[in-house]
Amino acid sequence: MDLFAPAVSVLVFLLCWGIFYKVQTEWRTGFLSAAVVWGTLLTIILEVLNLFKAILLWPLLGAWSLCLILAILGWIKIIGSPKNLVRDFKIPDILPVEFFLLGSIVFIAGTVGIIAVIAPPNTFDSMTYHMARVMHWMQNESIDYYPAHILRQLYLNPWSEFAILDFQILTGTDRLANLVQWFSMIGSAIGVSLIAKELGTSRRGQIFSAVVSITIPMGIVQGSSTQNDYTVTFWLICFVVYWMLNLRAKVSHWKALALGASIGLALLTKGTAYLYVLPFVIWLGLSVLRTRKATNLLWLSVAALIALTINCGYYLRNYQVFSNPLGIDQEVMEGHYTLVYKLPNDIFSLPALMSNSIRNIAINLGTPFGSINTFLDNAIYLMHQVIGISPNDPRTTYAGVFHVPWISFTENSTGNFLDVVLIMIAAVLVISQRQHMRLYVVSLIVSFLTFSVYLKWQPWNSRLELPLFALWSPIIGITAARIKGKYIGNAVMLLIFVASLPWLFLNQFRPLIGSENIFNTSRTTQYFASQPSLENSYLKAIRSVNDLDCKQIGLYLDGDDWEYPFWILLKQNMGKEVQIESVNVENISAVKYGEFPEFTPCAVLAVNPLRVNNFQVNDTSFSIYQTMKSITVLTRK
Repeated sequence: MDLFAPAVSVLVFLLCWGIFYKVQTEWRTGFLSAAVVWGTLLTIILEVLNLFKAILLWPLLGAWSLCLILAILGWIKIIGSPKNLVRDFKIPDILPVEFFLLGSIVFIAGTVGIIAVIAPPNTFDSMTYHMARVMHWMQNESIDYYPAHILRQLYLNPWSEFAILDFQILTGTDRLANLVQWFSMIGSAIGVSLIAKELGTSRRGQIFSAVVSITIPMGIVQGSSTQNDYTVTFWLICFVVYWMLNLRAKVSHWKALALGASIGLALLTKGTAYLYVLPFVIWLGLSVLRTRKATNLLWLSVAALIALTINCGYYLRNYQVFSNPLGIDQEVMEGHYTLVYKLPNDIFSLPALMSNSIRNIAINLGTPFGSINTFLDNAIYLMHQVIGISPNDPRTTYAGVFHVPWISFTENSTGNFLDVVLIMIAAVLVISQRQHMRLYVVSLIVSFLTFSVYLKWQPWNSRLELPLFALWSPIIGITAARIKGKYIGNAVMLLIFVASLPWLFLNQFRPLIGSENIFNTSRTTQYFASQPSLENSYLKAIRSVNDLDCKQIGLYLDGDDWEYPFWILLKQNMGKEVQIESVNVENISAVKYGEFPEFTPCAVLAVNPLRVNNFQVNDTSFSIYQTMKSITVLTRK
């Protein structure tokens, strides 16, 4: 069952890929179309099962089996024998340099895939909300909201975790959780090469573009994680591909459907998608209006309706709890802990835009040389004196004091120094020489400015900028391919490949080499790779609960505590029958308590609480059983 169940889901994608390849006669477009269909099907399946509170193994497997039967029938009708598909596929003659570059793509993707399978989820966001929300959904058999100390588990866009949930239910383990981002990494490289094709470049330029995409340092370290930036990147690339297809030809039903679904999936994955799609949507809308054809406008309206429909369940759940379909832009938790998240800028002015733009570029410029970083720091502070705003103005700064960071090897703060340099060179050359690519470049620039004008600067904004770097890859690849003298372009690609290898081998949280690499470190220890000081406290707390033989465990957390390790360790030690719930939730999500049976645990795990004396749950008193370094175990009096 462990292998059969997820295979059904994967087979649906593979059969759809074959069908779309046969229909569209382009294997890359077929890949993107199959992914969009699979992502839409997953959303529909979960939303329908959620109506019956039946997100369980057998209903989920049954739904995918039905999809598989339909895919097989479609395959038989459109393709017939597999020989017909193989017969249409022709392997082109590949030059030695192209073979090397394709091999480098496979090498990076394959290596990241190995890391993704062997290493467990272990980034900060995974521990606080990405993986924790998946565990709540599995236990509740529903994706409805629940009382949560960490509100990000509720209101943030959920599609990436939907995919993790699917594989986690079908396999009973989190070993495939990182593969959602890994698949998105591969899909993004494929989609980027297709964008390059639509921009009019040769096969050489398309391969160059894929190499640039697969070697983005932030992308490499994220490709083996459960963050969602690469997932939204992939859906945005799908959107741009179908945007181009709709832009350059008559809008047709399949292109409009794919456009709407890809936008919908991007919006369902991460909020930054709203900022990045805006200029492309405006451009397409103006182009369609210029045609003055009612059918084109009709199909774009259908695309917008599809995007809205894909997100309607998420919007409704947010509205029910937060009175806002998009969730909240300021999170305040009152009671034992107060935490404020307010990401939009407090002021909107030209100096604020210039400040954020400069800093959002600068966080990618970190080097291993302190003198260079200091020089850049001084230059940026001088720029801010000229524009008349502080680089640490709280109205435009979410957290931290700005400085050009030291070179990083984590998915939280890795910069893309070489890519920034190449983007600047390519942008200047395109704007000055390539008429047909100017509007694409201008759209990317406007997307970046939209991002900078709306969101406060954060030290980890380089992570949020991953979609932009991926969408710039075709411009870099095309520019390098058109350099006079092929050896120069080849050398640029070799430089990009070699320069990316440190992030492949030295991922700080999932290293391939070193004394504590992913091969010789226990899986339990790897969960705590980004906060190793927490491991001992968590393990002691779990052992204490084991000694109590308690199957109903309450969690009393602060708004940024690690919740997922409790789930994974308690399930490993006590089996599936253990029930875990957040207790004494005092924020707005406490209204959901009325939808769940009353839960009075026999033990409570409290992380860094400000008060545990006279602790009560549903009028039941608890006393301190044992206190570790950062965790208090409470039991009923």
